[in-house]
Amino acid sequence: ARYGGEEFAVILPDTTGEGGIAMAERILLAIKEMGLPHPNSHSAFVTVSIGIATAEDDAQTPDQLIQCADSALYL
Repeated sequence: ARYGGEEFAVILPDTTGEGGIAMAERILLAIKEMGLPHPNSHSAFVTVSIGIATAEDDAQTPDQLIQCADSALYL
């Protein structure tokens, strides 16, 4: 679901951290394989950054979960 201007959230119920990583890798590969041009960027093509957080390990509330995933973008 679109979460903000250029931000999307993917909620994966009953998924482990490892499952989230596997999904992120599939998303990264799919976007890379599309080869979408990005003429207004230092990169020739559209890229994606993904932050992963789990409710079980990282957060107690939805807001904390989103904050943890956002922080994970910069690791």
